[in-house]
Amino acid sequence: MKRKKQIVRNIILIALTVLLFLWQGGYHLTPEGVFRSAEKAEWLGPTPEVMELGTSDDGCLRFVGIEQKGFYVVSAKPCLGIFWKYTNEHWGGYFPVKVKTRAWVSEDIIVGQTRETDAVEVVCVVEKWKSEENDWQEVGHYTIPVGENGFFSMALDSYMPRTMDYGVKEVICKNAAGEVIGKDSQ
Repeated sequence: MKRKKQIVRNIILIALTVLLFLWQGGYHLTPEGVFRSAEKAEWLGPTPEVMELGTSDDGCLRFVGIEQKGFYVVSAKPCLGIFWKYTNEHWGGYFPVKVKTRAWVSEDIIVGQTRETDAVEVVCVVEKWKSEENDWQEVGHYTIPVGENGFFSMALDSYMPRTMDYGVKEVICKNAAGEVIGKDSQ
Protein backbone atom coordinates (compact mmCIF):
# COMPACT_ATOMS: atom_id res chain seq x y z
CA MET A 1 0.00 0.00 0.00
CA LYS A 2 2.88 2.33 0.71
CA ARG A 3 4.10 1.96 -2.88
CA LYS A 4 0.68 2.99 -4.29
CA LYS A 5 0.66 6.13 -2.13
CA GLN A 6 4.11 7.08 -3.43
CA ILE A 7 2.99 6.60 -7.04
CA VAL A 8 -0.14 8.73 -6.52
CA ARG A 9 1.90 11.43 -4.73
CA ASN A 10 4.50 11.51 -7.52
CA ILE A 11 1.83 11.72 -10.24
CA ILE A 12 0.22 14.67 -8.42
CA LEU A 13 3.61 16.38 -8.04
CA ILE A 14 4.40 15.88 -11.74
CA ALA A 15 0.98 17.25 -12.74
CA LEU A 16 1.43 20.31 -10.50
CA THR A 17 4.92 20.90 -11.91
CA VAL A 18 3.61 20.71 -15.49
CA LEU A 19 0.74 23.10 -14.67
CA LEU A 20 3.17 25.52 -13.01
CA PHE A 21 5.44 25.36 -16.07
CA LEU A 22 2.53 26.08 -18.42
CA TRP A 23 1.23 28.91 -16.25
CA GLN A 24 4.65 30.56 -15.87
CA GLY A 25 5.48 30.00 -19.56
CA GLY A 26 2.38 31.85 -20.74
CA TYR A 27 0.73 28.86 -22.39
CA HIS A 28 -3.05 28.89 -22.78
CA LEU A 29 -5.61 26.41 -24.06
CA THR A 30 -7.43 29.00 -26.21
CA PRO A 31 -6.29 32.01 -28.24
CA GLU A 32 -8.87 34.11 -26.38
CA GLY A 33 -7.04 33.24 -23.16
CA VAL A 34 -3.86 34.59 -24.73
CA PHE A 35 -5.69 37.80 -25.63
CA ARG A 36 -6.99 38.34 -22.09
CA SER A 37 -3.56 37.60 -20.61
CA ALA A 38 -1.87 40.06 -22.99
CA GLU A 39 -4.48 42.66 -22.08
CA LYS A 40 -3.52 42.39 -18.43
CA ALA A 41 0.21 42.39 -19.19
CA GLU A 42 -0.07 45.58 -21.26
CA TRP A 43 -2.37 47.27 -18.69
CA LEU A 44 -5.25 47.44 -21.16
CA GLY A 45 -8.90 46.43 -21.03
CA PRO A 46 -10.81 44.43 -20.30
CA THR A 47 -12.30 45.43 -23.59
CA PRO A 48 -16.01 44.86 -24.12
CA GLU A 49 -15.53 43.69 -27.71
CA VAL A 50 -12.96 41.32 -29.19
CA MET A 51 -12.76 40.49 -32.89
CA GLU A 52 -10.59 38.07 -34.82
CA LEU A 53 -8.56 39.74 -37.57
CA GLY A 54 -7.30 36.58 -39.23
CA THR A 55 -4.10 34.63 -39.47
CA SER A 56 -0.74 36.05 -40.49
CA ASP A 57 1.73 34.31 -42.80
CA ASP A 58 3.58 32.65 -39.90
CA GLY A 59 0.42 31.11 -38.39
CA CYS A 60 -0.23 33.69 -35.67
CA LEU A 61 -3.90 34.39 -35.04
CA ARG A 62 -4.54 38.13 -34.58
CA PHE A 63 -7.23 39.63 -32.38
CA VAL A 64 -8.31 43.21 -31.88
CA GLY A 65 -9.76 44.70 -28.72
CA ILE A 66 -12.06 47.63 -29.49
CA GLU A 67 -12.65 50.43 -27.00
CA GLN A 68 -14.35 53.82 -27.21
CA LYS A 69 -11.14 55.78 -27.70
CA GLY A 70 -9.09 53.29 -29.69
CA PHE A 71 -8.13 49.67 -30.17
CA TYR A 72 -5.19 47.29 -29.85
CA VAL A 73 -3.97 44.22 -31.72
CA VAL A 74 -2.70 41.05 -30.02
CA SER A 75 -1.41 37.89 -31.69
CA ALA A 76 -1.44 34.29 -30.46
CA LYS A 77 0.81 31.59 -31.83
CA PRO A 78 0.00 27.86 -31.72
CA CYS A 79 2.65 25.78 -29.96
CA LEU A 80 3.17 22.38 -28.36
CA GLY A 81 0.23 20.92 -30.26
CA ILE A 82 -2.76 22.06 -28.20
CA PHE A 83 -1.53 25.28 -26.59
CA TRP A 84 -1.42 28.92 -27.62
CA LYS A 85 1.21 31.45 -26.58
CA TYR A 86 1.38 35.24 -26.64
CA THR A 87 3.81 36.62 -29.18
CA ASN A 88 4.77 40.24 -29.62
CA GLU A 89 5.88 39.60 -33.21
CA HIS A 90 2.69 41.31 -34.41
CA TRP A 91 2.08 43.65 -31.48
CA GLY A 92 1.09 46.97 -32.97
CA GLY A 93 0.44 48.54 -29.61
CA TYR A 94 -2.46 50.71 -28.65
CA PHE A 95 -3.98 52.72 -31.51
CA PRO A 96 -5.69 55.83 -30.08
CA VAL A 97 -8.39 57.48 -32.17
CA LYS A 98 -8.40 61.14 -31.13
CA VAL A 99 -10.03 62.50 -34.30
CA LYS A 100 -13.19 61.34 -36.07
CA THR A 101 -11.45 58.65 -38.15
CA ARG A 102 -7.99 57.11 -37.98
CA ALA A 103 -6.25 54.27 -39.83
CA TRP A 104 -2.85 52.59 -39.76
CA VAL A 105 -0.92 50.10 -41.85
CA SER A 106 0.14 47.35 -39.45
CA GLU A 107 2.39 44.89 -41.29
CA ASP A 108 0.10 43.34 -43.90
CA ILE A 109 -3.27 44.84 -42.88
CA ILE A 110 -4.97 48.21 -42.71
CA VAL A 111 -6.75 48.74 -39.40
CA GLY A 112 -8.75 51.71 -38.22
CA GLN A 113 -11.74 53.11 -36.41
CA THR A 114 -14.25 55.85 -37.14
CA ARG A 115 -16.69 57.77 -34.98
CA GLU A 116 -18.83 58.78 -37.96
CA THR A 117 -22.09 57.03 -37.04
CA ASP A 118 -23.46 57.01 -40.61
CA ALA A 119 -20.28 55.62 -42.19
CA VAL A 120 -20.72 52.29 -44.00
CA GLU A 121 -17.39 52.30 -45.81
CA VAL A 122 -14.09 54.13 -45.82
CA VAL A 123 -11.54 54.74 -48.53
CA CYS A 124 -7.96 54.64 -47.25
CA VAL A 125 -5.30 56.31 -49.36
CA VAL A 126 -2.06 54.41 -48.74
CA GLU A 127 1.34 55.91 -49.47
CA LYS A 128 4.93 54.69 -49.41
CA TRP A 129 8.11 56.55 -48.50
CA LYS A 130 10.43 56.87 -51.51
CA SER A 131 13.93 57.46 -50.20
CA GLU A 132 15.32 58.21 -53.68
CA GLU A 133 12.92 61.13 -54.07
CA ASN A 134 12.80 61.93 -50.34
CA ASP A 135 9.01 62.11 -50.52
CA TRP A 136 5.81 60.09 -50.11
CA GLN A 137 4.10 58.52 -53.13
CA GLU A 138 0.54 57.16 -53.29
CA VAL A 139 0.38 53.41 -53.90
CA GLY A 140 -3.32 52.65 -53.65
CA HIS A 141 -6.87 53.46 -52.63
CA TYR A 142 -8.56 50.76 -50.54
CA THR A 143 -12.32 50.68 -49.97
CA ILE A 144 -13.12 48.95 -46.68
CA PRO A 145 -16.55 48.25 -45.13
CA VAL A 146 -17.13 49.65 -41.63
CA GLY A 147 -18.61 47.49 -38.88
CA GLU A 148 -21.38 48.62 -36.54
CA ASN A 149 -18.75 49.37 -33.91
CA GLY A 150 -16.85 51.71 -36.26
CA PHE A 151 -13.90 49.36 -36.71
CA PHE A 152 -12.58 48.45 -40.15
CA SER A 153 -9.75 46.24 -41.39
CA MET A 154 -8.48 44.77 -44.65
CA ALA A 155 -5.55 42.64 -45.76
CA LEU A 156 -3.19 44.47 -48.11
CA ASP A 157 -2.33 43.22 -51.56
CA SER A 158 0.00 40.26 -51.56
CA TYR A 159 2.44 42.00 -53.91
CA MET A 160 3.14 44.80 -51.42
CA PRO A 161 6.32 44.08 -49.46
CA ARG A 162 5.93 44.00 -45.67
CA THR A 163 7.96 46.99 -44.56
CA MET A 164 7.42 49.94 -42.28
CA ASP A 165 7.57 52.33 -45.24
CA TYR A 166 3.78 52.40 -45.71
CA GLY A 167 1.30 54.77 -44.13
CA VAL A 168 -2.27 55.96 -44.51
CA LYS A 169 -2.35 59.47 -45.97
CA GLU A 170 -6.09 60.09 -45.82
CA VAL A 171 -9.30 58.34 -44.75
CA ILE A 172 -12.54 59.23 -46.54
CA CYS A 173 -15.81 58.15 -44.88
CA LYS A 174 -18.87 57.45 -47.01
CA ASN A 175 -22.51 56.84 -46.07
CA ALA A 176 -24.92 54.27 -47.56
CA ALA A 177 -25.71 56.58 -50.51
CA GLY A 178 -22.00 56.82 -51.39
CA GLU A 179 -21.70 60.46 -50.32
CA VAL A 180 -18.57 61.67 -48.56
CA ILE A 181 -19.46 62.51 -44.93
CA GLY A 182 -15.96 63.06 -43.58
CA LYS A 183 -12.27 63.25 -44.44
CA ASP A 184 -9.36 62.93 -42.12
CA SER A 185 -5.78 63.52 -43.25
CA GLN A 186 -3.07 61.90 -41.23
